[in-house]
Amino acid sequence: MMSDYKYRFKILLLGDASVGKSCLLMRFANGRFTGKHETTLGVDFKVRHVEVAGQVVKLQIWDTAGEERYRSMLPAYYRGAHGVLLVYDTTSASSFRSIDAWLDEIKRHCPERINILLVGNKCDDLKRREVSQRQATYYAAHHQLAFREASAKSGTNVSLMFYDLAISIFNRLVVMAPLTKRLHAGQDGNDELGEGHPGQSRTIRLNNNGRLGCTSVESCFC
Repeated sequence: MMSDYKYRFKILLLGDASVGKSCLLMRFANGRFTGKHETTLGVDFKVRHVEVAGQVVKLQIWDTAGEERYRSMLPAYYRGAHGVLLVYDTTSASSFRSIDAWLDEIKRHCPERINILLVGNKCDDLKRREVSQRQATYYAAHHQLAFREASAKSGTNVSLMFYDLAISIFNRLVVMAPLTKRLHAGQDGNDELGEGHPGQSRTIRLNNNGRLGCTSVESCFC
């Protein structure tokens, strides 16, 4: 267990109801999956640590409700967000069509250069698939989004997608010199990006092989 962290990133899980946002977070945070569906009421919150380029990063992950009746609550949680995991269900074409509306929502409430990773959950369910990987890859490239398919049930790419997003945020806010001074000065309301303090959450050590650049449409955060 690591007792401190260098940076703290706020990440939002967005997408329609029942696409599996809570299951993805449970798999990442607790290493388990439950097939029992429990609708998120408002917002849930979990914390995990990862290592990026030798630095410990605290991820504050906000799981938001996808149901329309809770949408009015969301703008308050967009404030100060550094990255978004925008989730659709590969077995639901309607959830994929909703991505346009979610992107509009993000543009209204989030900083212009927020990092967004499009996630196609339930990729293990090949028999019921309605959204092809090729279709989603094209969409992501057109909208300049990073993209991965994942499965909360099998665990496929779940840790990787959180790590990918953490790397992209780190590259934008820490590696890029023009922004570093602003971050450590605590401007734009993002004082959480400064020096860390002792924490109690488990640290997940993930090796990025020293690679912080982009290699493909699926992992590009340009």
